[in-house]
Amino acid sequence: KHVLAAMEDYRSGERLHEVMQQAAQGLDDATLDMLAAWYSEQPWIGSERPVDSDLAKAGSRKARASCSSCHRRSGEGGIGAPRLAGQSVDYLVAASTAYRDGGRTSPAARGKGFVMGDLTDDEILALSHYYASLR
Repeated sequence: KHVLAAMEDYRSGERLHEVMQQAAQGLDDATLDMLAAWYSEQPWIGSERPVDSDLAKAGSRKARASCSSCHRRSGEGGIGAPRLAGQSVDYLVAASTAYRDGGRTSPAARGKGFVMGDLTDDEILALSHYYASLR
């Protein structure tokens, strides 16, 4: 469901990414459904980049308090909440910072800014190392 929502947001221009917007604009609903289903069925291959274990430990505590109700304790995501486990630290930092600072503007992203608005850069970094450490 998250993949389909992201593709629809790229197509409508609600989610900004030049290449993805161009790719999605010419796709009809049936094609988006087919692509989302296909990508959702693929086995997960997480990032193999090293993480800082001390930061991951600090992030674990913050994740239990702030993130696991939507993204699950395992980081595998839930209804309306994407998978965080195994993503790269760089991606998680960039995405989290964009959500916090209002850089992502899709309807789904607007709620994340409220949830993430109080996170410091250090907390985002720790959370990113924690979720990247989960495979």
